[in-house]
Amino acid sequence: MKSLFHLGAKKRRQPAYDPWDLSAPLLEWADDVPWRVGSAAMGTMIFGSTGSGKSTGSLAAICNAQLRAGFGGLFLTTKLEDRDTYIKYVRDAGRMDDLLIFSPDNWLRYNFIAEERAQSKDGIALVENLTALLMAVTELGERSGSGGSSGGDSERFFRLEATRLARNGLLALVLSRDVITIPDLHKLITSAAVSLEQVTSESWQQGSFCFACLRAADDAPKSESMRADFDLALTYFLNEWPALSARTRSVVQSTLTSSTDLLSRGAARDMLSSPTSNISPTDCYEGAIIIADFPVLLYHDIGQLIQVILKFAWQRAHARRDISVNHRPTFIVADEAQMLLVDADQQFQAISRSTRTAVVYATQSISGMIDAMGGTGAEPKVHALLGNLQTRICHQQSDIRTVQYMQELIGHSRQLMMTGNQSHEADWLAPLMGQTSGGSAGFSETFEHEIHAADLHSLAKGGPPHWMTEALVYEGGRRFLGGKRWLRAGFPQRR
Repeated sequence: MKSLFHLGAKKRRQPAYDPWDLSAPLLEWADDVPWRVGSAAMGTMIFGSTGSGKSTGSLAAICNAQLRAGFGGLFLTTKLEDRDTYIKYVRDAGRMDDLLIFSPDNWLRYNFIAEERAQSKDGIALVENLTALLMAVTELGERSGSGGSSGGDSERFFRLEATRLARNGLLALVLSRDVITIPDLHKLITSAAVSLEQVTSESWQQGSFCFACLRAADDAPKSESMRADFDLALTYFLNEWPALSARTRSVVQSTLTSSTDLLSRGAARDMLSSPTSNISPTDCYEGAIIIADFPVLLYHDIGQLIQVILKFAWQRAHARRDISVNHRPTFIVADEAQMLLVDADQQFQAISRSTRTAVVYATQSISGMIDAMGGTGAEPKVHALLGNLQTRICHQQSDIRTVQYMQELIGHSRQLMMTGNQSHEADWLAPLMGQTSGGSAGFSETFEHEIHAADLHSLAKGGPPHWMTEALVYEGGRRFLGGKRWLRAGFPQRR
């Protein structure tokens, strides 16, 4: 695998051509077979069984090529060694001056609500964006809490009701307070009236944070549209919410507060609700390279929550981006990505090319993605996401679902089959009696998969003595050498 940018290139030493034009090559799958910026911006999914060399092969090659081309970006982490791996990529590309590490032992802090407030055009947009973010985060909690169930009508009902609770609570906070935090939302929800009798209680009205916010929001100046929305919020908290059965209200509340509670504590609170942000998704437009050093295998739920919020915030910021002002491409990279995927990823991926965001996900198998995203009910979601990741790379693979997926993706081709047979008479007297042995031959045409399971099973996994891993590469709509829809590529592993 060859990068088209010289190994010794410094940060500001760029090729004579525009390296950020969509037609600019990033690397070569083989001699004179380039992979371009435009293809990177349409998303990449890398598959590979354990030990197949996906992380040290194609993922490393893509990361290094994008760094050498001057991309800014966000590295997400799942394994403890990810931080050191990504730092090595950055160092090898001569980009250490651009590196920022987001972790408790560094100085970077981020307030995602303040960022959304600064970027949203009005309060309604802010409320909807924050509601979508919170529900993306609760999605992770629902998976771990339900054991990967596919969900049913009751589960969808509780999720919809939790969305209403978040939306109305956030609206009350947006109208009543200059500074909004997740702990405030948690406090508002847990202090809401739980009966119609309590709504009229003077002691509740005097001691409830929820009621204080509603009263301040009612007095605040607002547009006609905001007034109409707030009337709905008042009706919700003073009539609908307290009228719910205790069991229904408890399930709806816990659906949301399981996340707001985590985000109100410890590292999540300190890192994401800081009074002063000193990091922003827009930093990547100027070439910043950010490593979110909260590996999921170390930080578990907190690591997932923090990184999903960062990813969501980056996606929202990139969706608003004006590339006519600055067209530098950026990336989001996640190895073992199944741990950090949510439904919102598919929505962003549909527009990633127009934002020049090169999303690179690596995972072991499709079966693992489906299981991580919620079991059998998640399969359509997984395929919807894969459909918008136009470059698919498959290293050595033994998962039947992934093998079949790659076979169907690449498709069938017309193949000629030669047939023949020959018969011999067993009786030695037959020739004397005019009987002879016979035979026949012919050709038949059939349609077969272009690749077979053995093609994926037998790909080189790398390591000594050759330190070379292999993969099949597919790019949507592209024909490779000989008109094939796929290419067998080799990736030297860095040691």
